[in-house]
Amino acid sequence: MKTGFILNGDFINDPRVINEARILAENGNLVYVLNLPRKNVPEFKEFEKNIFLLKFPIPERLNNYLFALENSFPLFDFLWYRKIINIVKKYGIEILHAHDLYMARAAKWASCDLNIPVILDLHENYPEAVKEYRWANRFPSKMIVRPGKWKRKERKYLSYADRIIVLSSNFKNILLSEYPEIGPDKVVIYPNVPDIKKLLSYKIDKALFPLKDKQVIFYFGVISKRRGILTAIRALEAALKDHPALHLLLIGPIDKAESDSFLKVFRKENLRDNITYYPWKDMREFPSYADCSAVCISPVLKNSQHESGVANKIFQYMLFGKPLLVSDCIPQVEIINKTGCGLSFRSGDPEDMALKLSELLSDREKNLIMGEKGRKAVMDEYNTEKQGIAILNAYTGLKTGKS
Repeated sequence: MKTGFILNGDFINDPRVINEARILAENGNLVYVLNLPRKNVPEFKEFEKNIFLLKFPIPERLNNYLFALENSFPLFDFLWYRKIINIVKKYGIEILHAHDLYMARAAKWASCDLNIPVILDLHENYPEAVKEYRWANRFPSKMIVRPGKWKRKERKYLSYADRIIVLSSNFKNILLSEYPEIGPDKVVIYPNVPDIKKLLSYKIDKALFPLKDKQVIFYFGVISKRRGILTAIRALEAALKDHPALHLLLIGPIDKAESDSFLKVFRKENLRDNITYYPWKDMREFPSYADCSAVCISPVLKNSQHESGVANKIFQYMLFGKPLLVSDCIPQVEIINKTGCGLSFRSGDPEDMALKLSELLSDREKNLIMGEKGRKAVMDEYNTEKQGIAILNAYTGLKTGKS
């Protein structure tokens, strides 16, 4: 079978999409990925066996401008639709797999013209997520983007799909309660699980992070207020009184709208010796940073977007045997309660976070047991080999373009 992934982003920087492509490719399918690479790459490139990258030929900035205008002038959808039609005809694609809610309309237009099914892969609760994006909610951008309109469009966009893939059972239940006409059989759950063979193939460099006398608290991902990083920093300040060896390691890009304020916090005299910040590190180095850490955190603020599923980092932390400290978003708490791999704290509450952090650091045996439980859970269940069946099931029974 030939499937066409439709991705408004760079394929090589999206681990979820890469893992899904590999699941399909390893089961004998051909995957053609129409994406928006950031670097100067050819129009057609073989990424791995059975996975081919196709370039959407538009400057990234222009694409972003057109996307911002999406709720006023659908030129974004029209350009993607024309390119989708082109690749379906050229490569004989039989099923379209659109990534994120906002790609549903362009995929549907093409599918209607060519009589092929559409799978819609919801990486997040987009109508809720866009409410949190500062770029979309500042004047005058807000008047153009109209973020509130996405919720009103959600029912229609979901109806375009023959199958829907979501991150968690909680997100599935939310959608079915709001839109019961979808039907439970149409919705498949595939969490952000890692390719454990790939991650475990990266060598651990014990000398990469030299602060051996520190108790490292590790966060990997986007740095922003909505991700709970200010909560973590305030918890660090509170916990330093009883744990002076604490050190917060942050790796990831800062939200552009918040860059100046975070950099000022990092330079504060009472914190600069207790925070290390890297804007980017190659994923091959992730195991080394996880290995040197005492606790790994996901302090995201509790909201409808963050209730849709757990981030890649959760399972990545667990794979390397580290206890988790997470905010009480439902999907995160479900993982903690099911596996026993860590503790949760009240979202946005630095005092409670500091208290739970102290609990983890004060009991080394408990710390080790939680870490081992998390590692075992990922090895046994939360990985692409086990969860990838859901991706294959999403394709089962669909009437392809060949039929």
